[in-house]
Amino acid sequence: MSHPIQAWFDALPEQWQERAQELREILLDAAPNVKEEWKYKLPFYSNGRWMCYLSLQKGRLILGFVEGVHLFDPHGLFAKTEHKQIRHVIFEAPPAQFNERALRALILEAAKQNEERLARRKPVKH
Repeated sequence: MSHPIQAWFDALPEQWQERAQELREILLDAAPNVKEEWKYKLPFYSNGRWMCYLSLQKGRLILGFVEGVHLFDPHGLFAKTEHKQIRHVIFEAPPAQFNERALRALILEAAKQNEERLARRKPVKH
């Protein structure tokens, strides 16, 4: 039996498989210590805290930033959503292009914010 994350990628409609794999590689490469995890039947990416996830919603590939409300988005990658914290980057079907440099900057900023939050946590006393 294949790993559930790979099975998720394999089960995507053909038009999304290449783009999703491209995003997966960017997510794992853009920031240090990013790990891929299986949560809520979706691939999640974290570095000590949840950072973002990939999802297929209403036939569109979504990259959701868990605490995207705190990210600076000068290139306007985030779509409007009704979520208070989560921000989505919605991808068009290939061969449509996207701003990879801006996306990498968002991923790196999210990773840095997670690291800063972890560093500010007070140690648990036993």
